[in-house]
Amino acid sequence: MLNSNKNLSLDWTKVHDCFPIEKHLQEELNSIIQAKRSLLEKSGPNAAMTGWLNYVDEHAQTILSQMAPLVKDIQSHSDAVVIIGIGGSYLGARAIYDSLTHSYASLKPELFHKKPILFWAGHHLSTDELVELLDVLDHFTPSLVVISKSGNTTEPALSFRLLKKYLDERFGAEEARHRIFAVTDSNKGTLLKLCKENGYAHLPIPDDIGGRYSVFTAVGLFPLAIAGIDVQELLKGVYAAKEDCASPKNNSLETNPALCYAAIRNILYRNQFKTEVFCAWSQKLRNLSEWWKQLFGESDGKEHSGIFPSSAIFTTDLHSLGQYFQDGERNFFATHLRVQDEYSLAQGSIKRKLSIPDAQLNDNFDFVLQKDLSDIQHDAQNGTFLAHCDGKLPTLVWEIPEINPFWLGYFMFTQFFSCAVGAYVRGINPFDQNGVEEYKNNMYALLGKPEFSHKASQIKKRIQTNQRLKSVGITSKN
Repeated sequence: MLNSNKNLSLDWTKVHDCFPIEKHLQEELNSIIQAKRSLLEKSGPNAAMTGWLNYVDEHAQTILSQMAPLVKDIQSHSDAVVIIGIGGSYLGARAIYDSLTHSYASLKPELFHKKPILFWAGHHLSTDELVELLDVLDHFTPSLVVISKSGNTTEPALSFRLLKKYLDERFGAEEARHRIFAVTDSNKGTLLKLCKENGYAHLPIPDDIGGRYSVFTAVGLFPLAIAGIDVQELLKGVYAAKEDCASPKNNSLETNPALCYAAIRNILYRNQFKTEVFCAWSQKLRNLSEWWKQLFGESDGKEHSGIFPSSAIFTTDLHSLGQYFQDGERNFFATHLRVQDEYSLAQGSIKRKLSIPDAQLNDNFDFVLQKDLSDIQHDAQNGTFLAHCDGKLPTLVWEIPEINPFWLGYFMFTQFFSCAVGAYVRGINPFDQNGVEEYKNNMYALLGKPEFSHKASQIKKRIQTNQRLKSVGITSKN
Protein backbone atom coordinates (compact mmCIF):
# COMPACT_ATOMS: atom_id res chain seq x y z
CA MET A 1 0.00 0.00 0.00
CA LEU A 2 1.51 3.34 -1.06
CA ASN A 3 0.65 6.96 -0.30
CA SER A 4 -0.17 9.08 -3.40
CA ASN A 5 2.10 7.00 -5.62
CA LYS A 6 5.12 7.79 -3.45
CA ASN A 7 7.22 5.04 -1.95
CA LEU A 8 10.09 4.22 0.36
CA SER A 9 13.09 2.78 -1.47
CA LEU A 10 16.47 1.28 -0.67
CA ASP A 11 19.27 1.99 -3.15
CA TRP A 12 22.16 -0.46 -2.82
CA THR A 13 23.97 0.44 -6.04
CA LYS A 14 26.96 1.75 -4.11
CA VAL A 15 27.23 -1.38 -2.08
CA HIS A 16 27.51 -3.46 -5.23
CA ASP A 17 30.06 -1.02 -6.70
CA CYS A 18 32.34 -1.74 -3.71
CA PHE A 19 31.51 -5.35 -2.97
CA PRO A 20 29.99 -8.06 -5.22
CA ILE A 21 26.83 -8.33 -3.16
CA GLU A 22 24.42 -9.18 -5.99
CA LYS A 23 25.67 -12.76 -6.29
CA HIS A 24 25.21 -13.24 -2.53
CA LEU A 25 21.65 -11.90 -2.47
CA GLN A 26 20.13 -14.80 -4.38
CA GLU A 27 21.85 -17.23 -2.00
CA GLU A 28 20.38 -15.31 0.94
CA LEU A 29 16.82 -15.12 -0.39
CA ASN A 30 15.56 -18.50 0.83
CA SER A 31 16.85 -17.84 4.35
CA ILE A 32 15.21 -14.42 4.39
CA ILE A 33 11.85 -15.79 3.23
CA GLN A 34 11.99 -18.56 5.82
CA ALA A 35 12.79 -16.04 8.56
CA LYS A 36 9.88 -13.86 7.44
CA ARG A 37 7.58 -16.88 7.58
CA SER A 38 8.82 -17.74 11.09
CA LEU A 39 8.15 -14.18 12.22
CA LEU A 40 4.62 -14.08 10.82
CA GLU A 41 3.74 -17.59 11.96
CA LYS A 42 5.19 -16.85 15.41
CA SER A 43 7.45 -19.88 15.30
CA GLY A 44 10.81 -18.12 15.76
CA PRO A 45 12.78 -17.28 18.93
CA ASN A 46 10.73 -15.48 21.59
CA ALA A 47 7.66 -15.30 19.37
CA ALA A 48 5.62 -14.29 22.41
CA MET A 49 7.09 -10.77 22.00
CA THR A 50 5.89 -10.16 18.44
CA GLY A 51 2.69 -8.36 19.39
CA TRP A 52 3.93 -5.24 17.54
CA LEU A 53 3.20 -7.01 14.23
CA ASN A 54 -0.58 -6.77 14.61
CA TYR A 55 -1.03 -4.10 17.27
CA VAL A 56 -1.93 -1.25 14.94
CA ASP A 57 -4.73 -3.04 13.09
CA GLU A 58 -6.05 -4.89 16.17
CA HIS A 59 -5.64 -2.55 19.15
CA ALA A 60 -4.48 0.95 18.22
CA GLN A 61 -7.91 2.56 17.83
CA THR A 62 -8.98 1.20 21.21
CA ILE A 63 -5.97 2.73 22.94
CA LEU A 64 -6.54 6.05 21.14
CA SER A 65 -10.08 6.09 22.55
CA GLN A 66 -8.73 5.45 26.06
CA MET A 67 -6.14 8.19 25.59
CA ALA A 68 -8.49 10.85 24.25
CA PRO A 69 -9.95 12.16 27.56
CA LEU A 70 -6.52 12.16 29.20
CA VAL A 71 -5.00 14.07 26.28
CA LYS A 72 -7.83 16.62 26.44
CA ASP A 73 -7.38 16.98 30.20
CA ILE A 74 -3.63 17.58 29.96
CA GLN A 75 -3.99 20.06 27.11
CA SER A 76 -6.53 22.01 29.17
CA HIS A 77 -4.19 22.71 32.07
CA SER A 78 -0.58 22.21 30.92
CA ASP A 79 1.62 24.03 28.43
CA ALA A 80 4.51 21.58 28.95
CA VAL A 81 4.78 17.88 29.74
CA VAL A 82 7.88 16.07 30.98
CA ILE A 83 8.13 12.56 29.53
CA ILE A 84 10.04 10.38 32.00
CA GLY A 85 11.50 7.23 30.48
CA ILE A 86 14.61 5.56 29.13
CA GLY A 87 15.40 3.44 26.06
CA GLY A 88 12.29 2.32 24.24
CA SER A 89 10.13 4.21 26.72
CA TYR A 90 11.12 7.53 25.15
CA LEU A 91 13.37 7.20 22.09
CA GLY A 92 10.67 6.48 19.51
CA ALA A 93 8.36 9.25 20.71
CA ARG A 94 11.23 11.71 20.90
CA ALA A 95 12.43 10.80 17.41
CA ILE A 96 9.00 11.54 15.93
CA TYR A 97 8.41 14.64 18.07
CA ASP A 98 11.75 16.22 17.17
CA SER A 99 11.28 15.39 13.49
CA LEU A 100 7.89 17.12 13.31
CA THR A 101 8.19 19.99 15.81
CA HIS A 102 9.73 23.44 15.40
CA SER A 103 13.37 23.24 16.46
CA TYR A 104 12.99 26.28 18.73
CA ALA A 105 9.50 25.55 20.08
CA SER A 106 10.50 25.86 23.73
CA LEU A 107 11.77 29.42 23.24
CA LYS A 108 8.42 30.76 22.05
CA PRO A 109 5.82 27.99 22.35
CA GLU A 110 2.87 30.36 21.91
CA LEU A 111 4.18 31.10 18.41
CA PHE A 112 6.01 27.96 17.37
CA HIS A 113 4.01 25.16 19.03
CA LYS A 114 0.48 25.84 20.22
CA LYS A 115 0.09 22.52 22.03
CA PRO A 116 1.99 21.44 25.15
CA ILE A 117 5.68 21.15 24.41
CA LEU A 118 7.55 18.06 25.54
CA PHE A 119 10.60 17.88 27.74
CA TRP A 120 12.45 14.64 28.48
CA ALA A 121 13.86 13.18 31.69
CA GLY A 122 14.69 9.82 33.17
CA HIS A 123 17.13 8.78 30.46
CA HIS A 124 20.30 9.81 32.32
CA LEU A 125 21.77 10.51 35.77
CA SER A 126 23.18 13.96 34.92
CA THR A 127 22.86 16.46 37.75
CA ASP A 128 23.29 19.51 35.52
CA GLU A 129 20.56 18.61 33.05
CA LEU A 130 17.98 17.75 35.72
CA VAL A 131 18.68 20.90 37.74
CA GLU A 132 18.38 23.01 34.60
CA LEU A 133 15.15 21.26 33.62
CA LEU A 134 13.71 22.33 36.98
CA ASP A 135 14.80 25.90 36.18
CA VAL A 136 12.92 25.78 32.89
CA LEU A 137 9.75 24.27 34.37
CA ASP A 138 9.34 27.34 36.57
CA HIS A 139 8.33 29.18 33.38
CA PHE A 140 5.66 26.64 32.40
CA THR A 141 2.65 24.95 33.96
CA PRO A 142 3.78 21.33 33.60
CA SER A 143 2.49 17.78 33.96
CA LEU A 144 4.43 14.50 34.06
CA VAL A 145 4.04 11.30 32.05
CA VAL A 146 6.04 8.41 33.52
CA ILE A 147 6.67 5.54 31.11
CA SER A 148 8.05 2.27 32.45
CA LYS A 149 6.84 -1.29 32.19
CA SER A 150 7.95 -2.15 35.71
CA GLY A 151 8.84 1.10 37.44
CA ASN A 152 12.05 -0.51 38.69
CA THR A 153 14.56 1.14 36.34
CA THR A 154 16.85 3.48 38.27
CA GLU A 155 17.09 6.48 35.94
CA PRO A 156 13.36 7.11 35.41
CA ALA A 157 12.51 6.16 39.02
CA LEU A 158 14.87 8.78 40.44
CA SER A 159 13.77 11.45 37.96
CA PHE A 160 10.17 10.73 38.91
CA ARG A 161 10.98 11.21 42.59
CA LEU A 162 12.63 14.56 41.94
CA LEU A 163 9.92 15.83 39.58
CA LYS A 164 7.03 14.62 41.76
CA LYS A 165 8.58 16.50 44.68
CA TYR A 166 8.79 19.58 42.46
CA LEU A 167 5.09 19.33 41.54
CA ASP A 168 4.08 18.73 45.18
CA GLU A 169 5.93 21.82 46.35
CA ARG A 170 4.71 24.02 43.51
CA PHE A 171 1.06 22.98 43.23
CA GLY A 172 0.32 21.08 46.43
CA ALA A 173 -0.05 17.31 46.67
CA GLU A 174 -3.67 17.17 45.52
CA GLU A 175 -3.24 19.16 42.31
CA ALA A 176 0.11 17.46 41.65
CA ARG A 177 -1.68 14.11 41.73
CA HIS A 178 -3.87 15.26 38.83
CA ARG A 179 -0.77 16.28 36.87
CA ILE A 180 0.88 12.86 36.98
CA PHE A 181 0.09 10.20 34.37
CA ALA A 182 1.70 6.85 33.65
CA VAL A 183 2.09 4.27 30.90
CA THR A 184 2.95 0.93 32.46
CA ASP A 185 2.18 -2.77 32.77
CA SER A 186 -1.55 -3.36 33.14
CA ASN A 187 -1.22 -6.23 35.64
CA LYS A 188 1.88 -5.88 37.78
CA GLY A 189 4.92 -3.81 38.70
CA THR A 190 6.01 -1.01 41.01
CA LEU A 191 4.71 1.79 38.81
CA LEU A 192 1.25 0.21 38.54
CA LYS A 193 1.22 -0.12 42.34
CA LEU A 194 2.08 3.58 42.68
CA CYS A 195 -0.70 4.49 40.27
CA LYS A 196 -3.26 2.59 42.33
CA GLU A 197 -2.00 3.94 45.66
CA ASN A 198 -1.95 7.56 44.49
CA GLY A 199 -4.78 7.62 41.95
CA TYR A 200 -2.62 8.43 38.94
CA ALA A 201 -4.36 7.95 35.58
CA HIS A 202 -2.54 5.29 33.58
CA LEU A 203 -2.49 3.52 30.23
CA PRO A 204 -1.29 -0.04 29.48
CA ILE A 205 1.88 -1.34 27.89
CA PRO A 206 1.06 -4.64 26.11
CA ASP A 207 2.66 -7.75 27.59
CA ASP A 208 3.75 -9.00 24.16
CA ILE A 209 5.66 -5.89 22.99
CA GLY A 210 9.14 -4.96 24.21
CA GLY A 211 10.30 -1.40 24.78
CA ARG A 212 12.14 -0.76 21.53
CA TYR A 213 9.17 -2.04 19.50
CA SER A 214 6.57 -0.07 21.49
CA VAL A 215 6.44 3.38 19.90
CA PHE A 216 3.10 2.66 18.19
CA THR A 217 1.43 1.73 21.49
CA ALA A 218 0.50 4.19 24.26
CA VAL A 219 4.24 4.43 24.99
CA GLY A 220 4.68 6.65 21.94
CA LEU A 221 1.14 7.58 20.96
CA PHE A 222 0.22 9.23 24.28
CA PRO A 223 3.10 11.77 24.39
CA LEU A 224 2.75 12.48 20.67
CA ALA A 225 -1.01 13.03 20.89
CA ILE A 226 -0.51 15.41 23.83
CA ALA A 227 1.92 17.41 21.68
CA GLY A 228 -0.57 17.63 18.82
CA ILE A 229 1.15 15.20 16.44
CA ASP A 230 -1.28 13.56 14.00
CA VAL A 231 -1.14 10.03 15.41
CA GLN A 232 -3.84 8.76 13.06
CA GLU A 233 -1.60 9.57 10.08
CA LEU A 234 1.30 7.94 11.88
CA LEU A 235 -0.71 4.75 12.30
CA LYS A 236 -1.82 4.83 8.67
CA GLY A 237 1.85 4.75 7.72
CA VAL A 238 2.49 1.80 10.03
CA TYR A 239 -0.49 -0.09 8.63
CA ALA A 240 0.66 0.54 5.04
CA ALA A 241 4.19 -0.63 5.86
CA LYS A 242 2.86 -3.79 7.46
CA GLU A 243 0.80 -4.60 4.37
CA ASP A 244 3.88 -4.13 2.18
CA CYS A 245 6.49 -5.85 4.38
CA ALA A 246 4.41 -8.76 5.64
CA SER A 247 2.39 -9.63 2.55
CA PRO A 248 2.91 -13.32 1.72
CA LYS A 249 2.89 -12.27 -1.94
CA ASN A 250 5.78 -9.85 -1.49
CA ASN A 251 8.92 -11.94 -1.02
CA SER A 252 11.01 -10.29 -3.73
CA LEU A 253 14.06 -8.31 -2.70
CA GLU A 254 13.22 -5.90 -5.51
CA THR A 255 9.82 -4.96 -4.07
CA ASN A 256 10.33 -5.51 -0.34
CA PRO A 257 13.03 -3.13 0.94
CA ALA A 258 12.71 -4.51 4.50
CA LEU A 259 13.80 -7.96 3.33
CA CYS A 260 16.47 -6.51 1.05
CA TYR A 261 17.96 -4.48 3.91
CA ALA A 262 18.02 -7.50 6.23
CA ALA A 263 19.77 -9.58 3.59
CA ILE A 264 22.40 -6.94 2.75
CA ARG A 265 23.22 -6.29 6.42
CA ASN A 266 23.76 -10.00 7.11
CA ILE A 267 25.89 -10.49 3.99
CA LEU A 268 28.10 -7.51 4.82
CA TYR A 269 28.46 -8.69 8.41
CA ARG A 270 29.60 -12.13 7.30
CA ASN A 271 32.18 -10.42 5.09
CA GLN A 272 33.79 -8.53 7.98
CA PHE A 273 31.86 -5.26 7.80
CA LYS A 274 31.24 -5.12 11.54
CA THR A 275 29.94 -1.57 12.03
CA GLU A 276 27.05 0.28 10.42
CA VAL A 277 26.82 4.08 10.53
CA PHE A 278 23.31 5.48 10.11
CA CYS A 279 23.67 8.88 8.43
CA ALA A 280 20.81 11.36 8.65
CA TRP A 281 20.99 14.64 6.76
CA SER A 282 18.99 16.86 9.10
CA GLN A 283 19.58 18.00 12.67
CA LYS A 284 15.89 17.29 13.33
CA LEU A 285 16.50 13.60 12.61
CA ARG A 286 19.23 13.23 15.22
CA ASN A 287 16.95 11.37 17.62
CA LEU A 288 15.63 9.16 14.83
CA SER A 289 19.26 8.00 14.60
CA GLU A 290 19.28 7.38 18.36
CA TRP A 291 16.06 5.34 18.09
CA TRP A 292 17.56 3.32 15.20
CA LYS A 293 20.72 2.61 17.23
CA GLN A 294 18.73 1.17 20.12
CA LEU A 295 16.55 -0.94 17.83
CA PHE A 296 19.47 -2.63 16.11
CA GLY A 297 21.92 -2.51 19.02
CA GLU A 298 19.68 -4.31 21.50
CA SER A 299 18.26 -6.66 18.89
CA ASP A 300 21.50 -7.61 17.08
CA GLY A 301 24.07 -7.62 19.86
CA LYS A 302 23.84 -11.18 21.14
CA GLU A 303 26.29 -13.99 21.93
CA HIS A 304 29.30 -11.71 21.31
CA SER A 305 28.14 -11.11 17.75
CA GLY A 306 26.27 -8.51 15.70
CA ILE A 307 26.81 -5.31 13.76
CA PHE A 308 27.74 -2.33 15.93
CA PRO A 309 25.28 0.54 15.21
CA SER A 310 26.65 4.06 15.07
CA SER A 311 25.39 7.33 13.61
CA ALA A 312 26.40 10.60 12.03
CA ILE A 313 24.63 13.82 11.02
CA PHE A 314 25.63 15.15 7.61
CA THR A 315 26.83 17.46 6.25
CA THR A 316 28.00 18.49 9.74
CA ASP A 317 29.98 15.33 10.44
CA LEU A 318 31.58 15.33 7.01
CA HIS A 319 33.79 18.02 8.54
CA SER A 320 34.76 15.83 11.50
CA LEU A 321 34.36 12.20 10.42
CA GLY A 322 34.46 12.63 6.66
CA GLN A 323 38.17 11.90 6.40
CA TYR A 324 37.68 8.57 8.17
CA PHE A 325 34.69 7.70 6.00
CA GLN A 326 36.81 8.34 2.92
CA ASP A 327 40.17 6.85 3.87
CA GLY A 328 39.82 4.92 7.14
CA GLU A 329 39.51 1.18 7.79
CA ARG A 330 37.10 -0.61 5.45
CA ASN A 331 35.42 -2.57 8.25
CA PHE A 332 32.17 -0.59 8.28
CA PHE A 333 29.40 0.48 5.94
CA ALA A 334 27.14 3.54 5.78
CA THR A 335 23.35 3.66 5.60
CA HIS A 336 21.91 7.05 4.67
CA LEU A 337 18.41 8.42 5.09
CA ARG A 338 17.69 10.77 2.20
CA VAL A 339 14.53 12.90 2.17
CA GLN A 340 13.27 13.43 -1.37
CA ASP A 341 11.16 16.52 -0.61
CA GLU A 342 12.76 18.64 2.12
CA TYR A 343 10.79 21.49 3.66
CA SER A 344 9.54 22.93 6.96
CA LEU A 345 5.89 22.88 7.97
CA ALA A 346 6.58 23.73 11.59
CA GLN A 347 4.94 27.17 11.54
CA GLY A 348 1.89 26.54 9.39
CA SER A 349 0.52 24.46 6.55
CA ILE A 350 2.66 25.87 3.73
CA LYS A 351 5.79 23.99 2.72
CA ARG A 352 8.60 26.45 3.40
CA LYS A 353 11.87 26.22 1.48
CA LEU A 354 14.91 28.45 1.12
CA SER A 355 16.65 29.69 -2.01
CA ILE A 356 20.08 31.29 -1.94
CA PRO A 357 19.66 35.08 -2.24
CA ASP A 358 21.79 37.77 -3.80
CA ALA A 359 23.23 39.17 -0.58
CA GLN A 360 25.67 41.55 -2.28
CA LEU A 361 28.68 39.61 -1.06
CA ASN A 362 31.87 39.09 -3.02
CA ASP A 363 32.26 35.55 -1.64
CA ASN A 364 32.58 33.54 -4.89
CA PHE A 365 29.26 31.77 -4.29
CA ASP A 366 27.19 33.45 -6.98
CA PHE A 367 27.20 30.13 -8.83
CA VAL A 368 24.45 28.90 -6.46
CA LEU A 369 22.35 32.06 -6.72
CA GLN A 370 18.60 31.31 -6.50
CA LYS A 371 19.20 27.60 -6.08
CA ASP A 372 16.97 25.86 -3.56
CA LEU A 373 18.84 24.81 -0.41
CA SER A 374 17.27 21.35 -0.57
CA ASP A 375 18.61 20.93 -4.13
CA ILE A 376 22.07 21.88 -2.88
CA GLN A 377 21.65 19.30 -0.11
CA HIS A 378 20.82 16.64 -2.72
CA ASP A 379 23.92 17.56 -4.72
CA ALA A 380 25.97 17.26 -1.53
CA GLN A 381 24.44 13.82 -0.94
CA ASN A 382 25.14 12.58 -4.45
CA GLY A 383 28.70 13.89 -4.25
CA THR A 384 29.20 12.17 -0.89
CA PHE A 385 27.79 8.84 -2.04
CA LEU A 386 30.09 8.82 -5.08
CA ALA A 387 33.17 9.88 -3.11
CA HIS A 388 32.66 7.24 -0.45
CA CYS A 389 32.00 4.60 -3.07
CA ASP A 390 35.28 5.59 -4.77
CA GLY A 391 36.88 5.09 -1.35
CA LYS A 392 35.44 1.53 -1.30
CA LEU A 393 32.94 2.24 1.48
CA PRO A 394 29.73 0.23 0.92
CA THR A 395 26.89 2.77 0.96
CA LEU A 396 23.16 2.12 1.30
CA VAL A 397 20.61 4.88 0.74
CA TRP A 398 17.09 4.83 2.13
CA GLU A 399 14.97 7.35 0.22
CA ILE A 400 11.86 8.56 2.03
CA PRO A 401 9.39 10.81 0.17
CA GLU A 402 9.13 13.40 2.96
CA ILE A 403 9.19 13.78 6.72
CA ASN A 404 5.59 13.65 7.90
CA PRO A 405 3.69 11.35 10.30
CA PHE A 406 2.69 8.87 7.58
CA TRP A 407 6.19 8.32 6.24
CA LEU A 408 7.83 8.26 9.67
CA GLY A 409 5.40 5.50 10.69
CA TYR A 410 6.09 3.66 7.44
CA PHE A 411 9.88 3.94 7.78
CA MET A 412 10.01 2.94 11.45
CA PHE A 413 7.83 -0.15 11.02
CA THR A 414 9.97 -1.17 8.03
CA GLN A 415 13.01 -1.02 10.32
CA PHE A 416 11.21 -3.18 12.93
CA PHE A 417 10.42 -5.80 10.32
CA SER A 418 13.88 -5.82 8.78
CA CYS A 419 15.57 -6.01 12.16
CA ALA A 420 13.49 -8.99 13.29
CA VAL A 421 13.87 -10.90 10.02
CA GLY A 422 17.62 -10.33 9.88
CA ALA A 423 18.04 -11.56 13.45
CA TYR A 424 15.99 -14.69 12.78
CA VAL A 425 18.25 -15.52 9.82
CA ARG A 426 21.20 -15.36 12.21
CA GLY A 427 19.36 -17.59 14.68
CA ILE A 428 19.27 -15.05 17.51
CA ASN A 429 16.47 -13.64 19.65
CA PRO A 430 15.82 -10.01 18.62
CA PHE A 431 13.34 -9.35 21.43
CA ASP A 432 15.40 -9.66 24.61
CA GLN A 433 18.27 -7.60 26.06
CA ASN A 434 19.73 -9.61 28.92
CA GLY A 435 23.07 -7.83 28.63
CA VAL A 436 21.50 -4.56 29.76
CA GLU A 437 20.78 -6.10 33.17
CA GLU A 438 24.47 -6.58 34.02
CA TYR A 439 25.27 -2.92 34.68
CA LYS A 440 21.98 -2.52 36.57
CA ASN A 441 22.78 -5.37 38.93
CA ASN A 442 26.24 -3.97 39.70
CA MET A 443 24.80 -0.49 40.27
CA TYR A 444 22.06 -1.82 42.56
CA ALA A 445 24.66 -3.62 44.66
CA LEU A 446 26.78 -0.46 44.97
CA LEU A 447 23.76 1.69 45.82
CA GLY A 448 22.72 -0.71 48.58
CA LYS A 449 19.54 -2.21 47.15
CA PRO A 450 18.70 -4.90 49.73
CA GLU A 451 18.24 -7.86 47.38
CA PHE A 452 21.73 -7.25 45.93
CA SER A 453 23.55 -6.85 49.25
CA HIS A 454 25.26 -10.23 48.84
CA LYS A 455 27.16 -8.86 45.83
CA ALA A 456 28.16 -5.48 47.27
CA SER A 457 31.45 -6.36 48.99
CA GLN A 458 32.63 -8.44 46.04
CA ILE A 459 31.90 -5.65 43.55
CA LYS A 460 33.55 -2.97 45.72
CA LYS A 461 36.65 -5.13 45.99
CA ARG A 462 36.75 -5.58 42.21
CA ILE A 463 36.48 -1.83 41.70
CA GLN A 464 39.45 -1.21 43.99
CA THR A 465 41.45 -3.90 42.22
CA ASN A 466 40.53 -2.57 38.81
CA GLN A 467 41.90 0.87 39.67
CA ARG A 468 45.44 -0.37 40.18
CA LEU A 469 46.72 0.84 36.80
CA LYS A 470 46.56 4.61 36.36
CA SER A 471 48.39 7.50 34.79
CA VAL A 472 47.92 10.64 36.88
CA GLY A 473 48.76 14.12 35.67
CA ILE A 474 51.15 16.36 37.58
CA THR A 475 49.33 19.29 39.18
CA SER A 476 51.09 22.59 38.60
CA LYS A 477 51.40 24.85 41.63
CA ASN A 478 51.09 28.59 40.99
